[in-house]
Amino acid sequence: MSKAILAARKLSKSFGTNQVLSDIEFEVHPGAAVALCGENGAGKSTLIKLMTGLYQPSSGHIEFCSEKVNWRTPSEGIDAGVAVVHQEFSTMSALSVAENIFIEALPRTRWGLIDRKKLRVQTVNLLDSLEIQLDPDQIVAQLSVAQSQMVEIAKALRTSAKVLILDEPSAVLSQLETQHLFKIINALRLKGLAIVYVSHRLDEIFEICTDIAVIKDGVVTSAGPIADYDQQKIIAAMVGRELGDMFPPKASIERLSEVVLELQQLRNNSFDQAVDLSLYRGEILGIAGLVGSGRTELAQSIYGARAATGRVLLEGRELGKRTPSKCLSAGIAMLTEGRKTDGLFAQSSVAHNYISSTISKGASDFNIATDLAAQRSATVVAQFNVVVDDLGLPISHLSGGNQQKILLGRLLENQPKVLILDEPTRGVDVGAKAEIYRHLRALANSGLAILVISSELIEIVGLCDRVCVMRDGAIAAQLQADEISEDNIMSVAAADDSEQQPLDIEVQCVNVKSISSTQAPI
Repeated sequence: MSKAILAARKLSKSFGTNQVLSDIEFEVHPGAAVALCGENGAGKSTLIKLMTGLYQPSSGHIEFCSEKVNWRTPSEGIDAGVAVVHQEFSTMSALSVAENIFIEALPRTRWGLIDRKKLRVQTVNLLDSLEIQLDPDQIVAQLSVAQSQMVEIAKALRTSAKVLILDEPSAVLSQLETQHLFKIINALRLKGLAIVYVSHRLDEIFEICTDIAVIKDGVVTSAGPIADYDQQKIIAAMVGRELGDMFPPKASIERLSEVVLELQQLRNNSFDQAVDLSLYRGEILGIAGLVGSGRTELAQSIYGARAATGRVLLEGRELGKRTPSKCLSAGIAMLTEGRKTDGLFAQSSVAHNYISSTISKGASDFNIATDLAAQRSATVVAQFNVVVDDLGLPISHLSGGNQQKILLGRLLENQPKVLILDEPTRGVDVGAKAEIYRHLRALANSGLAILVISSELIEIVGLCDRVCVMRDGAIAAQLQADEISEDNIMSVAAADDSEQQPLDIEVQCVNVKSISSTQAPI
């Protein structure tokens, strides 16, 4: 076997009295793809920051190309050949795709100005080599989340990297886009690039990775070739036990009879198609489709965050001019796709983020007790098993999964009648996903109507009572019971319009059976 190109040797890291990593042994070889797995808060991000020079170890050291290194800044790691695509984007929304990719190496004319022509050529060549279809001149603010992720990947590969670290790269990608990402990774591996792949999606790990290392509570609990593992072995190493059934039992379709939310000819400013839809009390309704199919736009239209025509009725009463605040007051709560940009107050404390939409609850005479935020947020910490040492810390100090749990708890503080969740488990580890699924099913069983948008088909298949598949802003098919499978969803979502037109919703279930009735394993 070739020598490790990047390795951690007896690596430990403490923050004050908090021991985050202990005697970590980890390595990746040229042409290999190592899955780095663990629950949120296990220490994965800390290890990555140590290996890239953002943090300095308390003990132990990093080796690069078999030499001990002591990078003091991330730029030193990048210069050596370690590229990172972080879970949270670092793109600058006001700049173009080309400017973002080459921000640290913009070509200049002899007068010191940016050489726009050369910049465009360099960007086109790089994007073409990665088979990424983006306009170099397009402003990043105009891109979808998935397109922004591709910009991040291209930016990381601008230099002659020897190691590429990908932190949850597929979290914002559709299944087809994820397959394209895998194609890029395999091509890079064949050229000798070493890959460190961080993901909570276990099916991806088995598809793309050659090796695995599992971290629990700052210690490597298991490591070796991926061929020696199955999902239960990985889960047991991550959480210390087998999870059993990931998804709780679904609701009986027969008991779903009371419409809570109804859409009548709802049409937003992004698509020409109108949507008719009913959501029942006690139901978890999934919205599936490829990125760009109109899923998020539909949710935003319901919630009043996007201009739309048509009618939205809540318990039979039409909601007039909708805004997010009016919808929240009426009983509709929404978890947005981008928690960093649309959900969190990054520099505010965990406690204040939790109470931010119900800040007057429990207060008197417009005064809020200094300990009220902590008291109330302690409840959600216990309910969702949030890993946090101090509720007064900025929420940006929490892992992505723990941030998501706080946001979910915040929505429930409003006691909604309808819960709209756009990518509810993005960046959440396997154990926490199972907890969230159980919470959502319990909420549905108590009468809450839940609308779930997810790019993870296994989540849609395993969690949802009914599934509406969107394409080009319209509902192309509605599936229920044993019709709900990954094959059926993708057959509809990826169909060419010339082959299959959106059907009337009353006959979709009958027609879709002809595709396949095979239930995908969950």
